[in-house]
Amino acid sequence: MKYHDLQKTPITRLYLSFLLPTVIASVSNSLYCLADIYFISIGSGMMGLAAVNIVMPMYTIYSAVGLLFGVGASTIISIERGAGHDKGADAAFTLGMIGMLVCGCILTVFSLLFLKPLAYALGASEELLPYVIEYLRPIVIGTIAFIFMYACGILLRSDNAPKLAMGSMLIGNICNIFLDYICVIIFGWGLGGAAIATAFAPMITLFIASFHFLLHQNQLHFCKLQRTRSLWKRMLINGAGSGILELTSGLIIFLLNAMILMVSDAAFLAAYAIVANIAYVLKGLFAAFGQAAQPIMSYNIGAGQTKRTKQILSLAMRMTIAVSLILYGTFVLFDEELAAVFANGDLFVCALGAHGIVLYFLSMPFTGFNTILMYYFQSVEQGRLSTVLAIAKGVIFVVLGMILLYILFKENGIWLIIPFAEACASLLGICLYR
Repeated sequence: MKYHDLQKTPITRLYLSFLLPTVIASVSNSLYCLADIYFISIGSGMMGLAAVNIVMPMYTIYSAVGLLFGVGASTIISIERGAGHDKGADAAFTLGMIGMLVCGCILTVFSLLFLKPLAYALGASEELLPYVIEYLRPIVIGTIAFIFMYACGILLRSDNAPKLAMGSMLIGNICNIFLDYICVIIFGWGLGGAAIATAFAPMITLFIASFHFLLHQNQLHFCKLQRTRSLWKRMLINGAGSGILELTSGLIIFLLNAMILMVSDAAFLAAYAIVANIAYVLKGLFAAFGQAAQPIMSYNIGAGQTKRTKQILSLAMRMTIAVSLILYGTFVLFDEELAAVFANGDLFVCALGAHGIVLYFLSMPFTGFNTILMYYFQSVEQGRLSTVLAIAKGVIFVVLGMILLYILFKENGIWLIIPFAEACASLLGICLYR
């Protein structure tokens, strides 16, 4: 597909050509995440699930860095291409890659040097500490690969390679599932084996993606950079919303883990880990709808096609909300079956998880709406609005919900914190859009 097709191809067909590969990649990511939880529940039981939930904020940090530079660079790339400025697109691509490499090296070194303090900082108790460290060590070794993986698909789509973005992610995730089975079931390496399998997956994804450049199919190129201050500022503003949203996702998990350990027990935390990992999968799915629309909207803004950009926004919004409602209905019908898959025969954890699924995922339509709106703000270089929405829904409304809902509903209130925050953020998003 040539770049001018983004301006002329009928909107529905164009969006679907980006959406379907992006969703398939996201579904494959979902399968590997769920498979990871399944194998951990078999290999390490309730304590393993709780430890994984403690470590989950690390994934959000890696994702935050990847999206900060990936979305930030991709927005500029598409706008510059739409305006016919190829050199500007290459400069944004080069700067984004440098930013990710530098941040990845810093995070890797500090994480390995301070592994035990990091585990405590993430919320590990003395009981969970050995499990957390066992899982955490292989993950932090793969820091750089994780960061580049999270940006990989976004940058490939901005270079009009949505199918390769799908294929590289799909292969990496399938390999992860097989490696999970080999390391956990066959070799009996338990929690550490699951972490090793997970750390290898992004390396495989990046190896496949590298053929885009090795076979000279790329239209983006590395270039010599000059006067990068304004470009840095533009990139960071554009990507800040996505980066902050990811960081606040990790903060939410950290705060709720701490809250659960204060007011409940490890069984509730294990049940929450099941729900939180399903939510992580769905967050990726909704992000796929936004990421598929982002390069199209940015390109058309760069080409001066504001009306066409709004039409793409409307289509993405309607499709996302429809899918979220269908998924929630399915979850309500099969809540016990879904929780039982990951509870490893623990009936109490299964019952808690099933109850949590029904309450927690009331958030889905609001999450879908907020995700698309944030990608729209970033696509048209209104990154500050995206940042405001991310902070409001990921910090302000969550903390407010933690205070109010636990007082009103006790443990049920914990499940309702995210629906409350997402619904409030949707109201704020409507006001910001107007």
